[in-house]
Amino acid sequence: MQDQYVVRRANLSCEDANRYAFDSMRSLGYSVGQFRLARVGAPGMIKATRAGERGGEDHVSVDIRCEPNGIEAFGAKDESLLKQDMTFSRGFFLAFSGLADHGPENAARNEQLTGGTTGGGVKFKLQPQIGLETKLDFGEDLASAGILAVKVIVQNGSDQTYTLDPTAIELRNAADDSVKQIAISQAAAALAKVSAEDAGGGAPPDPGRMDALLRGRTLAGRTLRPGDRAEGFIYFPTGSYTRARATLVDTATDESEGFLVEF
Repeated sequence: MQDQYVVRRANLSCEDANRYAFDSMRSLGYSVGQFRLARVGAPGMIKATRAGERGGEDHVSVDIRCEPNGIEAFGAKDESLLKQDMTFSRGFFLAFSGLADHGPENAARNEQLTGGTTGGGVKFKLQPQIGLETKLDFGEDLASAGILAVKVIVQNGSDQTYTLDPTAIELRNAADDSVKQIAISQAAAALAKVSAEDAGGGAPPDPGRMDALLRGRTLAGRTLRPGDRAEGFIYFPTGSYTRARATLVDTATDESEGFLVEF
């Protein structure tokens, strides 16, 4: 291990370390194939691939360690130590450090400038969580259970008051067919089965725990007054989607306002 490329941060949470490591891999163009979350006293790991510059694939790994007094993260190519290429190690170090140094400011700026759709001072942003990304927010691989989690952020920058009904949000595929959300009970049963299989040891599925997990992160219906913000997840079958459609109802006129978000 090249010590100069080990990320060490005393002021970073384990949750942020996992997220920054995952986001660093994505920013470097890697596809994550395995992801084990780090916890205090239990190391985490990422394994990922990317097309090589001379053909074939580059395989890399990231180790994440969390202790009460800070975190460590280190990335390396999966190859013999005798011919270790430090290009990836350096790239991961710089990507992670950039997120740790400026992540909150950049996230706030991107929230204002990018993504979603805006109408009448209201901003709708929908972000499908692809692959193993759901481990960051749920600690579980929802995609392996056939569930696509979509993160929804609604900001009411208008002077109107609206009613938000999350069940009115739908996705559309390439054929422009409307796809409805999965019932949480159905999603919980599927996720519990997959989680039990992954854990091994003959542990029975626990749909009640998964139901509580999903409901605890679900976007709730509510009234959005001027300046209000709502955030949460909704769930769909995994698939290829091109857009989403959402609706708000103006409480003063009872008229619906539609929003179309392209992916």
